[in-house]
Amino acid sequence: MHGKVIQFKADTAIFQVKECVVNIQLTADARDIALDQLSEISSGPVMVNLEASQTELLPDNEESKNTDANNK
Repeated sequence: MHGKVIQFKADTAIFQVKECVVNIQLTADARDIALDQLSEISSGPVMVNLEASQTELLPDNEESKNTDANNK
């Protein structure tokens, strides 16, 4: 797929799978996104690459437990 690439940080607001359809809703600060690019691609097909580090997915208390366990 060729086209524009838009990269920005976002949080996952909704992640659902229902009847083989995946619904992902992201929330992001509008200051971090090129809104003109978003509006240009909104009418066509898009390719999405999602990336996250494992530590970002863990709640703070779980992350500290894992760090403590690794330090022993």
